[in-house]
Amino acid sequence: MEIFVSVSGRICLTLHVLFLFIGVVVGQDPPECTMLTGSTCACVFPDGTKIDLSPLDGANKPAFDFKEPTVPDDFMYAYNPCTPFSSGDCTNVAVCQRSKDLSHYYNIGNPSTAEFSGTGDAISYSGGEEGRQTDVQLLCNKDANTPKYVVDGQISDKHYKLQVTSCHACRGGCPPGSGKKGLSFGSILCILFVVLVFVYLIGGIIFNRYARGASGKEVIPNVSLWEEFPLLVKDGFVFVASCCKSDSSYESI
Repeated sequence: MEIFVSVSGRICLTLHVLFLFIGVVVGQDPPECTMLTGSTCACVFPDGTKIDLSPLDGANKPAFDFKEPTVPDDFMYAYNPCTPFSSGDCTNVAVCQRSKDLSHYYNIGNPSTAEFSGTGDAISYSGGEEGRQTDVQLLCNKDANTPKYVVDGQISDKHYKLQVTSCHACRGGCPPGSGKKGLSFGSILCILFVVLVFVYLIGGIIFNRYARGASGKEVIPNVSLWEEFPLLVKDGFVFVASCCKSDSSYESI
């Protein structure tokens, strides 16, 4: 009986410690993504992984041009994640609000105020005209090599929201090799054509030179055809042009 009680006590103590450990681990706050020094569009997690929007940057023009919100109003919104841009009365801004008639421009996001959320899934801007501010929701999609820009517009007084979906919004960035596109069908045809022409010319020259003993221009395969080719092209143009001309004369009865 004493042995059973002793074993039961040890099991209870072990389970208590285990549950306590699990509670501590689960209760811990997730690691925060802090702004990368010297950047307004990248943050870094404690393990060194980053969320970096610089590949989306449009330099001195907005990467995401003026666009209407999902519920249209009298304004359009443009955004550039890293480099300040200017448009109309918006000077050195991250986010600009423009009226559709181009009569009003408002700074609704100062790039120097950029601040990532702890999880890195949003970046906020303040310091806009008359206290305007903007939240940009960052939606991670590993397959989104081409970013998607959605404008939610005004969500409260002088407070605006945008959405950017991209693989660059993911922790660690885009997967290796993403964004690389294969050759198009037209490109493949062009490459095959060049290769076939090269093989035709080089193979024909070698054959005519060493198998037929030709020399001079006679080593060119089908040389007579190529000599007549310009004339054939000319005749083709003349024929097409003559077909397009309408005969306005009438045969007399």
